[in-house]
Amino acid sequence: MFLLAPSLVFASLWFHNRFDKVNSIDTSLAGLHLIEALGPLLKEKALTGKISSTPVNLREHLEELEESERSADLMQPLDTFLQDNDVPLALRQGQTLASKISQITRLSSTSSFEAAKLPQFITDVLPTVVIQSAILAKNAQKIHSRGEINVWDKMAIPVQGGQYKIAADGAAHDTVEYFFDLTGEQAELLQKQAGVFRATNIAFQTVGSKLLTSAIVAERGEDVLSQPVVRMQPALVNAAFALWQSTVDYLLLDLERQRSETLFAVTLAGLVGGLVIVAAFAIAIALSRALADKTQQEFESLGFHDPLTGLPNRRALLNTIRNLPPAEPGLQTGAILIDLREFKKVNDRFGDHNGDSLLRQVAEQLNQHAEPDDFLCRTGGTEFLLLRPQLKRVARFEQLAFTLLQEISRDRVIGNNRSAVEANAGIFISCPGDQISDHILTDAALALRAAKQKGPGKFSRFTPAMRTAFEESDQIAAELQNALKEGNIVAWFQPQVNIHTGEVVGAEALARWIDNDTIRYPGAFLPTAMEAGYMEHIEDAVRSRALNFAASLSGKTRSTMHLGLNVTASLLTSTKAVDVLHEQVMNLGLNPAHVSLEILEAVMIDEVTAAPIKQNIARLSQLGFFIELDDFGTGHSSISSLRDLKVDRVKIDRSFISGVDTNPALQKFTCALINLAKSLDISVLAEGVETEGERDWLKRNGCDVIQGFLISQAMPETDLATMILKQDFVSWEPALEGQGPLRGQA
Repeated sequence: MFLLAPSLVFASLWFHNRFDKVNSIDTSLAGLHLIEALGPLLKEKALTGKISSTPVNLREHLEELEESERSADLMQPLDTFLQDNDVPLALRQGQTLASKISQITRLSSTSSFEAAKLPQFITDVLPTVVIQSAILAKNAQKIHSRGEINVWDKMAIPVQGGQYKIAADGAAHDTVEYFFDLTGEQAELLQKQAGVFRATNIAFQTVGSKLLTSAIVAERGEDVLSQPVVRMQPALVNAAFALWQSTVDYLLLDLERQRSETLFAVTLAGLVGGLVIVAAFAIAIALSRALADKTQQEFESLGFHDPLTGLPNRRALLNTIRNLPPAEPGLQTGAILIDLREFKKVNDRFGDHNGDSLLRQVAEQLNQHAEPDDFLCRTGGTEFLLLRPQLKRVARFEQLAFTLLQEISRDRVIGNNRSAVEANAGIFISCPGDQISDHILTDAALALRAAKQKGPGKFSRFTPAMRTAFEESDQIAAELQNALKEGNIVAWFQPQVNIHTGEVVGAEALARWIDNDTIRYPGAFLPTAMEAGYMEHIEDAVRSRALNFAASLSGKTRSTMHLGLNVTASLLTSTKAVDVLHEQVMNLGLNPAHVSLEILEAVMIDEVTAAPIKQNIARLSQLGFFIELDDFGTGHSSISSLRDLKVDRVKIDRSFISGVDTNPALQKFTCALINLAKSLDISVLAEGVETEGERDWLKRNGCDVIQGFLISQAMPETDLATMILKQDFVSWEPALEGQGPLRGQA
């Protein structure tokens, strides 16, 4: 009986776990039925602006779902949704209520693997499409009812149109990306409804495009083509909620199927359990020895787990790899190595305890996507690895890496702030028949390194070329360190000319590496510099050379010269760095107004880090620097940046310039960007101008300054000085003794 007792305890724990799963499914079913009840109310609110009647006992069911001390979390959005006359605001509250119900009932984690995306689709993706369409229709009606319209009225339509397009295109992408992999009973009906939704979305975007075009050129509200959007919006709402209901039905069937399978497993296990109890007496002696061995193994395993996340650690991973059996014929071994980007900022901003909580969240997300035979571990720091010893479908494994990165990068609440954490992934796939060893970790790390060079949210699969590139990168890093010491990292300049007079009025400083008589361009060494931590040294070297060159030209040119310096996030986040830059400029006797600071919109994407950056930009402007918004039109914050910052000039990206003289569709966007800047008294510079046709079109449409290969490629300071002084007839000497023309460039 003493030996049998542990067996009975383990059996009880197993049954308890199974029944817990049934209870979890029942809770998720209750939550899904509540969300289903909200669907008709959301649709009615979106179409009519009011709700005629509320389902009986809806409030009571919500109170039963949530503990009394947190019931206000559900009641407040419910009341606002039912009573508020502002349709978009009410719909947002309805969306919030549905999301909270989904979170409380753990709908995503309870659903099967193939249906795990659907809860977020019905509580977030589709409601967002309906909300954004309602706002667009509301704004269209509002502007149509006005007399004369100003530039802010015109901006409201493109901004909201862009918000709707992002939401709708994301929903359409999800229906293509995930719905066609579904195999459940109603998958075909769901795919059909998704097709109807996509077709309606295209029709709505078509009339929305006409609304945008008319708003750009309209002078009065009656000239704006708003009514087609207003008339089309109900059809979009109907299509969205038809797809919404089909998705809910699919989820209901999925949960019911899981519940039935779990109950069947419990019943079968109960029958078998009786036989096990009888047999336990016969094998008690054998089990006693096995139990002793097992206990010893458990004690040893304590050193194989990460105490923070509960996952196996690197030691356990190495032990697993070394004991892997050979893969079955036709199968391979795969590994996905994931690393969180710039995690130190999370700890610095929100505290180490929130950083630890985030790591546990990521571990749980990864665990939800792991298959039973997968080995998931935390290899250290912010790195996680998923090992699949018997890989059947390589393409599906790569899709899993993409899915994991999307899951990790979704917005989440950290502390009391909403933010997102970016990640990268490196993938290793063995060749069939290969023996797996520790090298899999090195190869996955090299793939991760290549993915990080692509940017946030990217993944790469290991190739032998990556190992070669790594060895070459190490060599470049060593040579780059010597180049910095010897002063061979210099500034070259690409001229900027007044489009009307052809006169040089400025130049952008760009980094070049002079290696004996060879010129190395940024693409050949900046990725290595970023990885090796040399970027600040390179920026300091280029900035120093450029400012000294500007000082040598000061007072010797007929026109004011604006020297453009690319300013990175590392400088903009530091008040001390701003003070050092200002002191450097003043010590050289330069006027800060003649130093153009080119700021990428991308450094202001994150809502938390953007605040101190904008404060430092405002301070640079107060100090007199010429503020230039680079890559205008390609970022996430173009209009808000113009509103919040004192921008002196915008620099329109090459993507809006290439072929603009022959592309009518591109002309609309480029002209809108120029007109927007001009209406706010902001100068316009177009970069990447390569043809006379592009230059002539820009000249006719209000551009002030151009830069590109049509004028010149980047050149040494001596060549630029010669170009400037040909038009000014003034002598010039290099700024620093011993830093005259570059070797081979005199």
